[in-house]
Amino acid sequence: RMLRRRLTLKGCGIPTSIWARLFIVVALLEVFAIICIEGYVIKRTVDIYKNGTESQWGFGLQNDNNKMSITQESFIVYDVIFIVAQLFLLMLCWEAVAHKNTIQIIAATLFNVMCLVYSLIQYTTFYIHPSTSAGIFQKDNDMRILLITTMVVYSLCSVAFAVLTWELYQMFGWKTYKKLGANLALRRAYKWHQILLTLLKLDIFFFIAYSVQLATLVLRVSDPETWVQIGVVIPGSVVFLVLSFWALKVEKKRLMIVVIGCLGCSPAYFIYKLVRMNVGIDKNNDPYLDTRKYLTFFVVVTLALVLVTVYVSVQCYRNFGIGLKEAIADYDACKAQLKANRAMLNNTSGRNSMTESRYEYTDVHERFVLD
Repeated sequence: RMLRRRLTLKGCGIPTSIWARLFIVVALLEVFAIICIEGYVIKRTVDIYKNGTESQWGFGLQNDNNKMSITQESFIVYDVIFIVAQLFLLMLCWEAVAHKNTIQIIAATLFNVMCLVYSLIQYTTFYIHPSTSAGIFQKDNDMRILLITTMVVYSLCSVAFAVLTWELYQMFGWKTYKKLGANLALRRAYKWHQILLTLLKLDIFFFIAYSVQLATLVLRVSDPETWVQIGVVIPGSVVFLVLSFWALKVEKKRLMIVVIGCLGCSPAYFIYKLVRMNVGIDKNNDPYLDTRKYLTFFVVVTLALVLVTVYVSVQCYRNFGIGLKEAIADYDACKAQLKANRAMLNNTSGRNSMTESRYEYTDVHERFVLD
């Protein structure tokens, strides 16, 4: 029974290291805390707005003086982004620890810091420099406490992630070197490969989050750009980034050139949106009145990610054809065979505890030699 339980944990990708499991535990606790807090924030928002005039999307308040909607969906979208960000962070943490990917572990820690910054922006918008629609929460002490609690949770978890990241880097870093062997060229190529995979995952989240905010909070239902953003830009971005993953995995040079070209052109769009949101806006008809800080944050982060992704993509393109793809395929095949062999040995042996100890799937068995 104990053997089955341990195999089930390993089957779920949970490592045996205490630091790795603490990393996952912190991520799970943060997900639970943030989802509970944001869920209650959404309830409070709906209760406050329940007597308002319906907005363009079917709920909220409508300001007839300047024809700008002061709606609860703005706040609900922000809260939903918090929840989705936590689920995305949990996925990053789980996958990074399961695959001993130190680069993605560092990325998950930085992503958590970004969530902390986003929570600071939310509190600033509500209580320090309140926007037009956020003024309705000025006397709501419960909302203030919830937002402060969110910042405290993110702050504590960021410190915990930083400490655990250092411990995991010390532990997984050496294991990675043992797996990669002595070929320095392939080791560097594998490093760029892992960095690009992590960047593409972050790109997907920030592209979709930015597009959803722009389509639901700024653009109007009657505006064709809204439906282009929802029906074309969002799914198109996902498909494009999935193709980027595929081009990297199979080392398709022509497709990678297209990826680099498209990503290289996208900063012009983000710079244009950044200028448009902050320069030359009519104060009496400001579509970014309640969303400027949030969208500016997402545009700046997405722009930085795109620029870094372009640079790393070029480095990966230069490494195509040196044997990394074949080495990774051989390693995956050997790893699958070793797991199958261990499962067969554990099933056929009557001494479960001795078998588990003797044939434990260690780093010696899964040595990754790129020669």
